[in-house]
Amino acid sequence: MLGASKIESSEYSDLTGVLRWFILLRWIAAVGVSAAIVVGRFVVGYDFPYALLVGVTALLIAGNGAYSFYFSVRKRSVLSRSEMSRFFHVQTICDYLFLFVLIYFTGFVGNPFVYFFVFHIMLTSFIFPKRTVATYVVALVAVFVAAAYGISSGILRYYPLFQEVSTETPAADHLGIRTFALATTLTIVAYLVANIKDRIEERGHRVELELDRYRSLDKAKSNFILQVTHELRGPLAALKGYHEMILKGLTGSIPDRTSEMLARADRRTRNLLNIIDEMIDFAYMKSEDDIDYTPVDLSMLDVLSYNADLCTTAAREKDIRIYVSAPKELVARANRDLLNIILGNLITNAVKYSPASTRIIVSAQEEEGEVHLMVKDQGIGIDAEDLERVFEEFYRARRAREIERDGTGLGLSIVQRAVNLLGGRIGVYSEVDRGTTFHIYLPKSRTQEME
Repeated sequence: MLGASKIESSEYSDLTGVLRWFILLRWIAAVGVSAAIVVGRFVVGYDFPYALLVGVTALLIAGNGAYSFYFSVRKRSVLSRSEMSRFFHVQTICDYLFLFVLIYFTGFVGNPFVYFFVFHIMLTSFIFPKRTVATYVVALVAVFVAAAYGISSGILRYYPLFQEVSTETPAADHLGIRTFALATTLTIVAYLVANIKDRIEERGHRVELELDRYRSLDKAKSNFILQVTHELRGPLAALKGYHEMILKGLTGSIPDRTSEMLARADRRTRNLLNIIDEMIDFAYMKSEDDIDYTPVDLSMLDVLSYNADLCTTAAREKDIRIYVSAPKELVARANRDLLNIILGNLITNAVKYSPASTRIIVSAQEEEGEVHLMVKDQGIGIDAEDLERVFEEFYRARRAREIERDGTGLGLSIVQRAVNLLGGRIGVYSEVDRGTTFHIYLPKSRTQEME
């Protein structure tokens, strides 16, 4: 029955940690027992069978050494569920046996350390299901009752802990009361721990169900946003195109006042398109389970140039120069869509929040086995109190809100999420009125790593 029982734990790694903890505690127990034997023999002078106690301690040390070798060296801390179950059972039975022998030869139930069995029962209740715990408790209580009967009837010898107490067999009622108290304590502890564990697991299961429900709702929300924003983007893009054609005079000459109003409408339409694009990217990133982010080898110079060109028109309106710098041979292992999202957001923000006649540097270089991307501007900068929150969803810094009221506050959170999906990391450095620099580190191409 014991060999076939399951081990209960929510995570496999938890059980591995418990095994390490068991082995460590057993080493501590071996040291403590050895010290107690030395003190009892040479300091207090108790009349115990020390040769037997030393032998049991040696078996404890040898057994724990075998456990350590099997777990850490032979299996390298990786056991299957069935192996782990058997390993736990072997250790538990040996621990019960060693502790019982040590307790029996040092005062039996009169030894206060007999209640160390409470800790063993608690650990057993944590690891095994109720039926297995009940089997251990019944077996342990039966052994104690049998030993108490053997001592009271004179079949077994009694080894008192305190030498001033007579070494004669203690009264049967006295021995029975202590044995009954111990058995009751072990049973109650096993029952309470098992039931507390069941309640914790039940609540954990409810939390998992709520999390699954939340994930489903979040996914539905992302899909809804993605669908609606795609439907909105088409008409708005067409409207912006009509504005541009009228402003360029393709439909005939228009009064200056009308041209000015159309230019304002075009700017507002462009802002709406930027907001919709951010919402699309946000929903796109939230729907990552349904999207293939397979990385490929990408030329950094090509990717940087492509994204810089997309922002050239907006930069030219403010007389901002965008400089691109990257070695031709530099290749990153990344996903093109995610990289375009990262660079598109950062360069667009740099143009938006930089004053006229400044410059933006977009560069990439190899650094300590990684690809280091940098987007540096001479813009308004970010206040120190805002710097820690710039990657939060829907958060906009105060200075950014002063320049442009429209915005979702999703851009940088999208950038950080994309960087994480690429297995990279991102950092930001900024000084107020002196500019902001974003540093991104991505994995290099495997081909380059092998060269």
